[in-house]
Amino acid sequence: MAYSEAERDISAKDAAVRRLLSLAKIKVAHPAPFSNITKLDIFDCGISSLPDSFAEAFPELSILFLSKNKFKEMPKMIGDCPKLQMVSFKDNMLATIHPDALQPQMRWLILTNNRLSNLPESIGRCQKLQKFMLSGNQVESLPDTIRNCISLELIRLASNKLKEPPTALLDIPSLRWVALSGNPFLQHLQPSSEALDILEEVEESIGEVLGQGAGGVTRKVLWRDRVVAVKEYNGAMTSDGLPEEERRISCAASALNSACFIEVLGETQAGSLVMEYLDQYSALAGPPSFETCSRDVYTDSVCIVHDEQAEKILSHLLEALAKLHSVGICHGDFYGHNILVSQDGSDVRLSDFGAAFFYDREHEYGTSIEAIELRSFAVLVEEVNSLLKQQSERLDKLVRKCREQGCSFAKLHIWWKQLQLAGLASAFAVDA
Repeated sequence: MAYSEAERDISAKDAAVRRLLSLAKIKVAHPAPFSNITKLDIFDCGISSLPDSFAEAFPELSILFLSKNKFKEMPKMIGDCPKLQMVSFKDNMLATIHPDALQPQMRWLILTNNRLSNLPESIGRCQKLQKFMLSGNQVESLPDTIRNCISLELIRLASNKLKEPPTALLDIPSLRWVALSGNPFLQHLQPSSEALDILEEVEESIGEVLGQGAGGVTRKVLWRDRVVAVKEYNGAMTSDGLPEEERRISCAASALNSACFIEVLGETQAGSLVMEYLDQYSALAGPPSFETCSRDVYTDSVCIVHDEQAEKILSHLLEALAKLHSVGICHGDFYGHNILVSQDGSDVRLSDFGAAFFYDREHEYGTSIEAIELRSFAVLVEEVNSLLKQQSERLDKLVRKCREQGCSFAKLHIWWKQLQLAGLASAFAVDA
């Protein structure tokens, strides 16, 4: 039976698409389009391109993972998928992004560990973009159109080649979480610090998992008759940046006089971070889901039950952030899932300095950095307040104060103490 050229073309397109489905371990009996497929994960399969009919074949696709492949360009047909919201090209060889690959409906873009030196002007189209992962590239500057990404809340730009502060980015009003370590414009701010002790006889990759994320896995480990927490990193480059940056800043934070910071004991020969183990502590929240994108997920098991308890936890965290920013450290990942609360709610610790970085408080961009982290603190206060049976008016005031022009953590900390003291004085006056 002879096939026409058009029929052979359709057959070739179908074969190319079916190969992708095979790589994604998805079985389908009917021909394209595959309207029931909303997620496609093709990991470490050696592919470097997508078929021209990709968007036509997957009209309902909303999540696409193409991590650890051999793409050199983010292809145009990515932008032809009308419902695509989450895209990952992590650990490829991307050197360019086709301008038409970036479209308004994208919410979550992961380009960690590639070879990008710049972004196309079309990034400004992405007005719904909330989370942008760019660590481990060679980006030297950002286009001014980045300021049009008006929904952007989280960006990871660690370990790039930024020679100047990315002011157009830092001035985006919605931005709340940022990572910038390992860029040339911050290099002079790296203070000299003593090397961490190398702890021998620490058995890694075994023990109960205490927590895990994009950066690595933290386990409960027995070391010389002492229970410790060991964080093992997922490779030389994480979505937040380089592990050595986290080790260095964790050590600097540990040296500050705050009970909120976890004691750093040293590192293993493999470079894993060894910390004190916190017994009977749990994370305040779960990490963001696809639906929430840049916001944590809270469950009914959260231990905060009344406003006094909430205020105590937030007071400790505010003091910790004030101390960090007083020495020019931005945490960068101030989320409920990085806050550990004791079982009885009496103690709180701030963990995970993977996205943290030193910044110049005296430089103009330093004000923007602090304003960004103030917004992340305000988000947490709002979330904690929403957990209470009856929302606290005082916590509402705290949120509004965070958002005032010219606010800083030092000013906020003083104001918050005064507000609490005024509340105590008022209570005593009523009792009298």
